[in-house]
Amino acid sequence: MSKKFKKGLAICVGMVLLIGVLSIYLVIKDDSQMIEDKVHEFYWTPIPDIAHIEIDGKYALAFYERGDWHAGIMEFKKTWFGWEFISANTEDVERNPQFIELMHFSIIQQAVYSGVDSVTVELQNGESYSAPIVKGENTYRRWFYYSDTEDLAGAIVTTYDKNGDKLNEVKMPDEPNEGLNRTVE
Repeated sequence: MSKKFKKGLAICVGMVLLIGVLSIYLVIKDDSQMIEDKVHEFYWTPIPDIAHIEIDGKYALAFYERGDWHAGIMEFKKTWFGWEFISANTEDVERNPQFIELMHFSIIQQAVYSGVDSVTVELQNGESYSAPIVKGENTYRRWFYYSDTEDLAGAIVTTYDKNGDKLNEVKMPDEPNEGLNRTVE
């Protein structure tokens, strides 16, 4: 065999192996773990604690907290090679509700204390939704609601205790990111 043929064969075999390894990596490693790794790549220190990852088709949201009293949301898009960062917002941890608009999603969220058992979000169009309450291993409890199509401006959020008694009612601002100053695009 000629040297050119051997070299070409070696390159072809190498490419097939590389494609095979990448394919196996993408199939075996689950989406949530890939997203968590991307969040950790974004911050060197302190490493964020993931509160929740929400995957919605080819888009995802990662809710996280950092040890320096900041909480954030990162938005990702699925690509052939994993998840690509789109935009993010990080702010001081507080109990005030936030209305955040990223590139693909609008999100409303708030930290809640342990007495809150359920949360209802009523949009200006009259539709009501139950908002999930999540808590990561080392994060505070929070409720959130997001949409890529609905207007979340002026939504009314009501929290209830385990007996169904109303604890609090809050109206979201009319403008997203009001008072927030750490949006990254």
